[in-house]
Amino acid sequence: MLKLKSLIIGKVKDKASICKARLFHSFSSRAVTYIHLALLKSTTHTSHKPPDSNYISDVVSYSNSPYGPAAFSAVMWRLHVTKNAFVAIKSLIVFHELIKSSKDKFEGLDRGRNSLKLNDFSDTTSDLTIELSRWVIWYGLYLDSLSWISKVLGSFPNLTESSKEKSKEKDCVSSYQTGYIMRQTESLVTFFQHICTRPDTPPLFQNKIVDEIRELVIQDYFTAVILVMVRLQVLSERLIKPGIQHVGDSSMHDLRLVVMRLDECKESLSGFFWRYRRLAEDFWCLVEILKADILLHDNKKMVELPGLVQTTVKDDEEMVEPASSVETEWVTFEDSETTTNELLEWDSEWVKFDSSALTSEPVQLSLLT
Repeated sequence: MLKLKSLIIGKVKDKASICKARLFHSFSSRAVTYIHLALLKSTTHTSHKPPDSNYISDVVSYSNSPYGPAAFSAVMWRLHVTKNAFVAIKSLIVFHELIKSSKDKFEGLDRGRNSLKLNDFSDTTSDLTIELSRWVIWYGLYLDSLSWISKVLGSFPNLTESSKEKSKEKDCVSSYQTGYIMRQTESLVTFFQHICTRPDTPPLFQNKIVDEIRELVIQDYFTAVILVMVRLQVLSERLIKPGIQHVGDSSMHDLRLVVMRLDECKESLSGFFWRYRRLAEDFWCLVEILKADILLHDNKKMVELPGLVQTTVKDDEEMVEPASSVETEWVTFEDSETTTNELLEWDSEWVKFDSSALTSEPVQLSLLT
């Protein structure tokens, strides 16, 4: 009876919303009215399925037209007035599709300002709406992060896996300054980290709406993977490959942190590997190679003794040999070598060692302190 009552109420609300939209937008342009009606029909209260793709296409078709801002405003309005988890999550899916299709027209949301304002969203009507409420909060922050990437990169990432497009992207990235490439890479890695915070779904829980969200996220993730791969390759060539002049320790430190953050995401993102297995394997193989190269680079920096200075003391005068006259040396330690950790004090005197194992004559050594 509870489910039937909820279904009836939902249908009544959907019809009432459509009637109000027709009346409210009766003096608006035909395009604006059509956008609102298509949005209402795609974000119903009753269906447990993702929004109808035909209605989404109707809304998205205006994304690159002069009515693009009206389409975004309509979705934002729908999000802010609803208390229903089904309506909110479907509206976010429509918003996601709008971002992806708007190309250079979408200016992005303000980073860190929670523009969608969904952090306190809660629908406790049923167990399903409680589960969806967690996804509404996470998905809103995800879209905020995704829109920020559009700002950082200059456009929404729509790169495909084709070698021609990757080569073109690498040529473009190679023209950037190292600091700018690093900032782009850090933003993409932050995007990966947010994907890792997605809500857990019980194994037996079936939700087609959540499945639709996962599908959209997977598409974004692997597009971002290609972008990160290109930037890591350029950074590797500039910072740690032999024969290339090092840019600086600060850039090397930033690259080290980026690789560490990526490595921490690997386990959580492994659930997506099945979709584009070869691309995923190539990406994480690159991360492992970079980890090894950075470790080798750090070890060389620790062992190398640049500018070695040799000093001797004679009659209280320090004789210093210039560093430029001494070649760089590499120091290695064998397991058989030992070091003395204690300082032994000796008086200035003659000490005799008489050992037949060394020589048949007494040996005299002078120890000066």
